[in-house]
Amino acid sequence: MSKQPTEKNERIKRRFLEYRKYARQLSDKTLDREIAALERFDAWNQRKDFAQFHIEQAMGFRTHLEQAKGAGNKPLAKSTMRATLATLREFILWLSQQDGFRSRIKPKDADYFNLSRRDEAEARAAPPRVAPSVNQAKRALSLMPTATPIDLRNKAVFALLCLTGVRVAALVSLRFKHVNLAEKSVTQNPREVATKFGKRIDTFFARGFEDAEDVLVQWMTHLDEVEL
Repeated sequence: MSKQPTEKNERIKRRFLEYRKYARQLSDKTLDREIAALERFDAWNQRKDFAQFHIEQAMGFRTHLEQAKGAGNKPLAKSTMRATLATLREFILWLSQQDGFRSRIKPKDADYFNLSRRDEAEARAAPPRVAPSVNQAKRALSLMPTATPIDLRNKAVFALLCLTGVRVAALVSLRFKHVNLAEKSVTQNPREVATKFGKRIDTFFARGFEDAEDVLVQWMTHLDEVEL
């Protein structure tokens, strides 16, 4: 049975996450993954005081990940292992610079959370993703219902995805004013749109997808003339 979290370790993890959020400027989504990684190590390590950290714990945790099972009872993906160990490496490196830990933990101790060179290369090799063809996208668009305003909206969202290929987080945060039908473009303003790394991105419609453009025009006309 897993031991309950200790107040001291939780306090240290919270300080580390505050550093990662405000000093390293990480997103909440990334922080959620780091919280999970820290908790996984802490639970595996039987909630031992972080001040008692030893490199044998790092080596043991890496072995644990290599033997662990993920979804479908399959071994963890190398990319998952890499992300988890990277968080622990950053944590131990940060811990080695904190008062009360400098004499016990050395910066080089963090290196024991590295993957083997072979596993590192495999983790970095992104597998090819199977994407639908243009014809399949056109077919899906043509089959979407248009009976209600919600249907029109959903179809317009899919049409805009087909035309621009924008990230989903950006797509669902776009506003009416960000789409320029005359110029066939979308302006992703990071002040209002969830763009990657908070960058401004100007995207133009793909050619040869007139059906998607017609759907988008229909929805925006509905918003302007019917919904006002």
